[in-house]
Amino acid sequence: MLQRLDRADRDDGMRQWLLDYYLAGWAAGDPVRILDATAPNYRFHDPLVGLFSRQTLADYFDVLQARCALGGAIERHDLGFILCGPMSGSTDQFWREAPGVGFTGIAQIAVGPYGVVAERVAYDLNLACDLLRRQR
Repeated sequence: MLQRLDRADRDDGMRQWLLDYYLAGWAAGDPVRILDATAPNYRFHDPLVGLFSRQTLADYFDVLQARCALGGAIERHDLGFILCGPMSGSTDQFWREAPGVGFTGIAQIAVGPYGVVAERVAYDLNLACDLLRRQR
């Protein structure tokens, strides 16, 4: 029984480390770092931008930067997202904010034994809706 508990603690610790690394990648707006913490079947869904896999996540940042540029000059570092949480009463929902462009919302993040499996975002009705829906 003791060995089983040790393995569970180790697995929980690894999941937390992968999640922390993933969140740090989003804060830096670094798709390579984000992907380093994801599982092979990773999917990212932004309903205003699209569905992305491990192979296409870098495209998300390109599309996001192009759409945000409609509102004025924007640099890649402006696309860093701060994710805080999990939110009270949840194990997988995080507050999501990109202060450089004014987007706020929530993210639901699923973490498996091999890394983050999926993230789905939803925005508050603010600047994000106007900017990201312009070129759909």
